[in-house]
Amino acid sequence: MNFHRKKYFPVFLILLSWIAVGIFFYLIVPLPVENLNRYGKLVLAENGKILRTFLTEDQQWCFPPSTNTDIPKKLQAAVLNYEDRFFYAHQGINIPSLIRAFYLNLKSGKIVSGGSTITMQVARIMDPKPRTLTSKLIEILQAFKLEIIYSKKAILRFYLDNAPYGGNIRGIRAASLKYFGKEPLQLSWGETAVLAVLPNTPGLITPGSRHDQLLKKRNRLLEKLADTGFITKETLITSKLEPIPTKSRSFPWLSPHLARKLSDKVQENIISTTIDYHLQGLVESILKQHSVYLQYHGIANISCLVVDNETGWMKVYCGSQDFNDSKNQGQVDGVMASRSPGSTLKPFLYALSIDAGMIVPQTLMQDVPTFFGPFQPENADGNYSGLVTAKEALIRSLNVPAVRLLNLYGIKPFYNFLKASGTSTLFRNPDDYGLTLIIGGCEMKLFELVRLYRGLANYGSFSDLILLRSDKKSAPELQLISPGASYLILDVLKELNRPGSEYYWHQYENQYPLAWKTGTSFGQRDAWAIGVNPQWTIGVWVGNFQGDVNPSLSGAASAAPVLFDIFNTLPHDPDKIWFQAPVAEMDAIKICKDTGFLAGPDCLETEIIMVPDRMHALRICPYHRKIFLNDDETRQVCSLCWEPEHYHCKKVLVYPPKILHYLRERGDRSFDLPPHREDCPAASDSRAIRIIYPGNSALIWLPRDLGGVKQKITCRVAHSDPIMLLYWYLDDQYLGTTENDHSKAISPDRGTHLLKVIDRNGDWAEVRFDIDFN
Repeated sequence: MNFHRKKYFPVFLILLSWIAVGIFFYLIVPLPVENLNRYGKLVLAENGKILRTFLTEDQQWCFPPSTNTDIPKKLQAAVLNYEDRFFYAHQGINIPSLIRAFYLNLKSGKIVSGGSTITMQVARIMDPKPRTLTSKLIEILQAFKLEIIYSKKAILRFYLDNAPYGGNIRGIRAASLKYFGKEPLQLSWGETAVLAVLPNTPGLITPGSRHDQLLKKRNRLLEKLADTGFITKETLITSKLEPIPTKSRSFPWLSPHLARKLSDKVQENIISTTIDYHLQGLVESILKQHSVYLQYHGIANISCLVVDNETGWMKVYCGSQDFNDSKNQGQVDGVMASRSPGSTLKPFLYALSIDAGMIVPQTLMQDVPTFFGPFQPENADGNYSGLVTAKEALIRSLNVPAVRLLNLYGIKPFYNFLKASGTSTLFRNPDDYGLTLIIGGCEMKLFELVRLYRGLANYGSFSDLILLRSDKKSAPELQLISPGASYLILDVLKELNRPGSEYYWHQYENQYPLAWKTGTSFGQRDAWAIGVNPQWTIGVWVGNFQGDVNPSLSGAASAAPVLFDIFNTLPHDPDKIWFQAPVAEMDAIKICKDTGFLAGPDCLETEIIMVPDRMHALRICPYHRKIFLNDDETRQVCSLCWEPEHYHCKKVLVYPPKILHYLRERGDRSFDLPPHREDCPAASDSRAIRIIYPGNSALIWLPRDLGGVKQKITCRVAHSDPIMLLYWYLDDQYLGTTENDHSKAISPDRGTHLLKVIDRNGDWAEVRFDIDFN
């Protein structure tokens, strides 16, 4: 027994030594697998098509394989038949191939063949080395190690995803897209054969270089595939007829601003977005077409965002008219730029005010000169209407009624609404913005405006917009406006047809109506047009990224045409033509038909309307009241001056003097009331006279003419009696009288002044104001 042990002990030691040597080399041979699969990023559309590609850190075109996609059978057959027929039989090296390569190299006196298996090529790609005998030995050891650790399928995937295909193209997916414009799974046999032979000598035989050699290699491989039964003779003939690519293709270049943003933000190499590939291309073309016309007028930039209202998915994202327009800063992302929103926030104030019981669309609002300390809002056209309905005020985008409404609703509550809805650009406190908040005195992003309007389209329910298909809503939807108020405002915006160019665009609504709103920032730096229907929310910004003032710029003339061109391009669902009234969440109330307030006992005509069921109580009509008149209705009378049985009661609309003044300017004297009986001992109505301009505590800056003479200011006064004679005083100095047209031009010095106006009945009004000039 001891004899046998002594006899086999040396063999055991030799075997143990070889095992130790094997373990040693296994441990010391590097296997830097981390050098593989260093992919560039792919940003994909909703349907999986590529929007944009990005190079790797070492400036290579190399992309990850499609998710959950096996190696195409065509590709596997072609590559293995060309590169390594015994791939599934060997353990990393093919001894006969190595011997053959050694013999050929020795015979020629130089390296003409490597005899490498696919596993060895993976080792070389993973750890590039000079072509020496030592390097070959290391590759062999690395190949053994790869075979031990990884499956054959994984090794083949390593090879296909990292093999060189000429120039800076690496990996089968990048090569397939670059040379044929399609994914590997879509390749024909002829195309597959081209890519199977390319990694063998990528530096010498590439499409466009040595075309004949590439053709011969491809055809030899196709014949081999036919001989081994992978393809039929008919397929062989048709595959040989396929042309060889002569040049590489450009990768898709859609939504580049969004792709760049996501590439910087998202770690994954495959980024699946919600963008609609087809619509993105169409809208980009529309922006480029409009840009030609707008640039002729000195307007350089356009941005656009389109959202699916049901899902909140962003379907179109255009940061500018052209990313490559370096002359006009095309790489700036206008969707995320903070700009003045102009009048685009008004619909939300009106909707909130409906819920607060301050107005309904039929409610009359004052459109008269109004002062809030030194701040005097003005309408865009410089005119005043006296009284307008809330509906008309919103349709015409009048500034004065909107500012008065914000003052009534409250700056802070409106500010808090904007914050709650997701607005991130309000970096000041509410009082710093003041009442200018509603006419563009803040900054907003197109992205955030679109989110706001999508919330309105979703019946007042606000939530985040979604850009990545993998995204989940980070916060629940917030019901910030009632469904009823949202519906009422959308119905108003549907009827937007302002005079001029906006009226022309109204015809585009045809069978698919659109609720839309425009806005122009102060100084005409930004133009906006936002449109919504049950299916889509579309936002368009037009202007200059540098913030240049342009008199030609306006929401109506510049942004609205782009909006409607995009709207007409979008697909329309016939089941989503217009919003359904949320009748289950609305109640009926009776309002005064003349004023739009809750009907009071003195209102002449009433109507029933639907309002949000949780709306606060609407104010009772303040304008209808009873007055007493003499028999011929030429004088008002009271208990101190009427003649028994020669007077009667009448219900009438009684407007304040300031409103009557502007109604008269429009030629409407139907609301003028007869004057009170002159010999009545009652005191005159203290509301009979009002100073319209200047406002109390107003600060007025007077410019000088070219000759250095300071300009005058025109003061205006309203009186309930249209023919009353008025006496004017400035700082107790008599200025003269007016009758019918109560306006007077004055030229006060710098400083504080007191203007006083008295009528012949002794009624009076006064204001203090300050004057300054350069």
